[in-house]
Amino acid sequence: MNSIAARTPGPPPSSNRIDRLRIRHLRLLDLVARSGSLTAAGEVLHISQPAVTKMLQELELAFGCTLVERTTRGGRLSPAGERALERLRAVLGAIDAAGEALLARPEVPLVRLGMLPLVGVDVLPRAVARLRAQGNLPRLAVREHTVDGLTAMLAEGELDCIVGRLQKDHAGQLKARAHITRLRNEYLAVVCAPGHPLALRRDVALADLHEGPWILPPRGTHTRDVFEQPFLDSGQLPPVPHIESASFHSNLAMAAAGGFLTLAPASALAHYQALSMVREVKLRNPFASGHLVFITPAQIESPPAVDQLREALEAVTTQDAGLPPATVRRR
Repeated sequence: MNSIAARTPGPPPSSNRIDRLRIRHLRLLDLVARSGSLTAAGEVLHISQPAVTKMLQELELAFGCTLVERTTRGGRLSPAGERALERLRAVLGAIDAAGEALLARPEVPLVRLGMLPLVGVDVLPRAVARLRAQGNLPRLAVREHTVDGLTAMLAEGELDCIVGRLQKDHAGQLKARAHITRLRNEYLAVVCAPGHPLALRRDVALADLHEGPWILPPRGTHTRDVFEQPFLDSGQLPPVPHIESASFHSNLAMAAAGGFLTLAPASALAHYQALSMVREVKLRNPFASGHLVFITPAQIESPPAVDQLREALEAVTTQDAGLPPATVRRR
């Protein structure tokens, strides 16, 4: 870090100077962060090295601090530059989203939705049907990923909202930079085919789960950690899976067909259980619970179409719980 810049603040930000910045000024910071080079950033922007230097000077003058530190390898963002980019990525994402929304059928709002794959089987289809019946269905650009992958895309402005499953530690990490609306409780269930030895037993103990064979998410995933911790806490080695797979739906289908045990969130289980393909194992001590939640960025106000999607999701999930439709709950 440049120690002089750290001790000597630059001139205060000027609203007039900030107003004169162009979108490419803002993209410059993002490109430097990704490439580690002012030269590479200039090549992407199709401008010369002197023009890149001038653009950076204008940017730093507008914000009143050093944003990029020169290094032997090119350049890197200063701590101030990193803080600025955290905010600006949401702006850049909103600009990109505006262009995407107006590219085709601009009269219909576009919502860029990130979700865990399990949400697409049960919760999202019913919310979509509800919005369509109301005449409020937006165009949806749906991206599936892990919780960590989706929250990273939300922070970088690539998504407008997320429907996913959070544990308490995830919620704590997101609280400062996201609005979180709790939709319903979500627990992890042990699942087997109807013909499995554990299918009809009640009060199944942890030690009984060694009967297997198991299909589990890969080691290092949050779900795998939640599964293994009770075994370790009780002095037992966790079961070794015969199959490792990150797809809950593939795991449930293989468990139904092949006599395996597997682990799945309740929202993924419901569809397959309704078809009598699998049964939930009745555990003496259930595994840790989480929450199905709707997440939007804290830095920007949600468009009306995003709020309508949230309301539809709240309506269908509160129906599942036998509760009246909830008011907005943001934490």
